[in-house]
Amino acid sequence: MPGGARESELVALLGNVAAKIRTGDDLESAARAALEMVCEATGWRVGHLYVWDEADGRFVPSDVWAGAVEEFADLREVTATTRFAPGTGIIGHAAKTGRPVWLHDVTCDPVFLRARQGVDLGVGAALAFPVTAADGVVAVLEFFSHEVIPQDAQLMRVTASLGHHLGLVADRWRARQEVEAARTRLEQIIGTSVEAFVSIDADGHIIDWNTAAERMFGLTREQALGRVMHETIVPARYRGADEAGRVRFLATGRSQVLGRRLELAALRADGSEFPVELVMWATREGDARTFNAFIHDITDRRRAEHALREAYEHEQTTVARLKELDRAKDDFVAAVSHELRTPLTVIIGYLEILGDDDLPLGQRDRMLSTMTHNAMRLRKLIEDLLAVNTVTGGSLAVDPVPLAVAEVLDEALRETAAEIQCAGHRVRVHVDPAVPRIRADRGLLVGAVGALLSNAAKYSANDTPITVRASVADTDVSIAVIDHGAGIAEDELPRVFDRFARARSTRDEAIQGVGLGLTIAKAVAEAHGGTITATSTPGEGSVFTLVLPASGPGPEAGPGEPADDRRAAAGESGRGLPPGPSGS
Repeated sequence: MPGGARESELVALLGNVAAKIRTGDDLESAARAALEMVCEATGWRVGHLYVWDEADGRFVPSDVWAGAVEEFADLREVTATTRFAPGTGIIGHAAKTGRPVWLHDVTCDPVFLRARQGVDLGVGAALAFPVTAADGVVAVLEFFSHEVIPQDAQLMRVTASLGHHLGLVADRWRARQEVEAARTRLEQIIGTSVEAFVSIDADGHIIDWNTAAERMFGLTREQALGRVMHETIVPARYRGADEAGRVRFLATGRSQVLGRRLELAALRADGSEFPVELVMWATREGDARTFNAFIHDITDRRRAEHALREAYEHEQTTVARLKELDRAKDDFVAAVSHELRTPLTVIIGYLEILGDDDLPLGQRDRMLSTMTHNAMRLRKLIEDLLAVNTVTGGSLAVDPVPLAVAEVLDEALRETAAEIQCAGHRVRVHVDPAVPRIRADRGLLVGAVGALLSNAAKYSANDTPITVRASVADTDVSIAVIDHGAGIAEDELPRVFDRFARARSTRDEAIQGVGLGLTIAKAVAEAHGGTITATSTPGEGSVFTLVLPASGPGPEAGPGEPADDRRAAAGESGRGLPPGPSGS
């Protein structure tokens, strides 16, 4: 064949083989096509593929043969057990040099190692060329003929080019394998992630849904795939905005949410909402757009944040309360100091005057009466301090006995008669005839009612009425003490029963007391299983209501006429806690 025609034929062969293997999926299929086309176009009888084995460190035979394979049975048998290290044999030489190797007569060429095994392989000539990929020689193609064939430089150049084309196939196949491996690893990571992973197509349909998403939203993968995402996990009030954002991004490529960490509400299959944190991003595969999101349930974090806020608010409340108690302590110290100093000053001054032998008898008697009054005032203060220490220490002992409510009111009125008469108050007492006898500690209950009366007397203008009303409701007996005094400010009312709590008006008007009487009254009520409440209208007066559970044979048989208007009479103090000065 003339040289020009031969060269054209080989160039056509190269083009045909290159076109054939360009679309090959892997090296073996591309090599098989190349072997078949070279054998058919050049006359070489058979072709075979050797591949590099990374684990073995040598080139090993494959099952890829082409051409008249049946004519070389012995060659195939020997080849199946022959491996080549780089630099040994025709395969090793081609791999090491990176160029084609042509043995025109293998019977006398030491490079063809398989001819030394004492078997007539029926081979005259051999040709091998390497497949060179990006990271080196990955395979070698070899061809055999029965006859001896002189070296063909043009064919060697063509096979060298074929080796590079096949190397591109190998690179492409390896890259595809790496991509698939990476995709598999990514799918494994996503599938086992503790974060929910959701992927949707450009139309908003779910195309991926991992195990964590199944747990989080209550839908299996099979149930979720194909559903519209915003109708599945987005609350109804956000669906319009979600769909509009996706459409806008597809049209303009701009988004206000992609790539940002967002905190939103999500929807479970049962319709319940819960807070999530998510990050979304968009990907493109060819012309296809997908949107992906990792979603984290932050319910526990929100609870922790709420608990921290509550703890902080509680701490601030505690700090404020401590400051308030500190101010109350200062007010208490000042009040106690004043309450102790004032009567002591009077007593000491009168004692000095009483030393005068010329003092008239009538004046001496008045001084002794005043000293007695102030001494009693000191005693009440001390008893209140001791009493509040007892009740706040939880050691209040109750000795209940059957009592008529009217008798308790009469005794409490006698206890506070001096204080009430001093201010000119008129006490109106009304005891409902249906009020039953109660079981209570006489001394404690008299002291509690006395504290309410004392409180009413202190905070009412002179000569204003005070009303005491006893009534029954269901199984409870209530004793209400109603005054028409200054009243209590709305912000002070919740603390009116606290220890040492005193209204601002007590300081402004220098009203006696240290703020213990109402505290004691509350402790007595609770010790009897009852309650005490306060209502007030500033400028109009206050109502303190003591409620106790009733017990006994029915309506009481003691004093308790429907309306008993009388001045409080003086009397001796009952057993138990003294009424003492209160002050809210």
